Amino acid sequence: MNHKSWGRWGLAWLLAVGLLGGCDQTEQTPDDDDAADDDTAGDDDVADDDTADDDDTADDDDDVATEEDAAEVVAVVLPAEMGCGDTFEASVEMRNTGWATWTPEEGYKLGTVDDEDPFYGPDTRIYLPEGASVATGESHVFTFELSAPAGGGEYLTDWQMVREGVHWFGGTASQAVTVDCPVVTFTDPLTDGTLQPGFVDKVANGGSFSASGWQTTGGGDQLRLALTSPIYGDGTLEIDITHFDPVTQYSNNKHQIINMYTTSDGSQAVFETDEAWWNIRTGTNYSTGFKFLAAPIGGDSREEVRLLESNSWDPADVHTFKVVWDSLIIDLYLDGTLLTTLDYDGRVQPLQYIFLGKDNVYQGQVGPIFSNLRVTYEP
Repeated sequence: MNHKSWGRWGLAWLLAVGLLGGCDQTEQTPDDDDAADDDTAGDDDVADDDTADDDDTADDDDDVATEEDAAEVVAVVLPAEMGCGDTFEASVEMRNTGWATWTPEEGYKLGTVDDEDPFYGPDTRIYLPEGASVATGESHVFTFELSAPAGGGEYLTDWQMVREGVHWFGGTASQAVTVDCPVVTFTDPLTDGTLQPGFVDKVANGGSFSASGWQTTGGGDQLRLALTSPIYGDGTLEIDITHFDPVTQYSNNKHQIINMYTTSDGSQAVFETDEAWWNIRTGTNYSTGFKFLAAPIGGDSREEVRLLESNSWDPADVHTFKVVWDSLIIDLYLDGTLLTTLDYDGRVQPLQYIFLGKDNVYQGQVGPIFSNLRVTYEP
């Protein structure tokens, strides 16, 4: 190859290399992208900072009370279980989340929901102390004593803030409470006029006490006893009777021997009320037997049945009469044998007063001796 040919090929090679070198110098896209990324990141940072500031402002707005009267429950000390008649020191802490300040003068109180509570009364309000002031964001602890009902069962105690004469407001503090009444038995041998535990009254009008018990000696004789606690729930009454002789002792068509009532009235006036009662009635109307009567809600609800009208009795025998009742039925036993069951549902009044001998309707049967009274129930 001559020198001119080498010159032409050398020039072409140099031009090619030059062009390739120029292409390498224009590859600046990554640097441009980096700059764009930096700018975008900066814009995002600004946007994020602005958004964060907006959120903080929203949170501040949420903390501002928007209602005049509002409250939230902070803490509650209420019982889950109580025994019948027990007391409990309760407390409810309420926070003021409204913009009005709570003061006694403005009528702010803690109240029983629906103005009633089975554990508190007759007042239905817990008051702020004199001079108290509960501003927005502050809280107050209301303390009060609860007293369990006399009857067992499931109850609800619930409390809420009230602005007297204006409205109820805020959250409710509530607690379901199980009230348990232990079964107890109270006894009286009926050998004298001594008032025994479990009884609040004992009045003998006629008759006579002895080591054997209390005996009716005239048709107008009556021994009336009152339980300390009325029986709202289930109960049992048992009593022993000796010297029981229908053949010689039935002098009228109707006598009374064992009776129980809501009140001390014991007359036919109870037929016009919702008073609960039951009687064991003897007399010539029933041959040598007797009648059992029971009314859960006054005279119109009574049921009755004649029993043992051809029975024979030995005056020397001791007979145990037992009456058992619950919310639905009432049973009569004699010497451990069930004689009859009557409906006794719907009762709204308790049983409390026991009449031996006459009640205030019919004369008593003369001659029987009553002893060893036992009453079992949940007080």
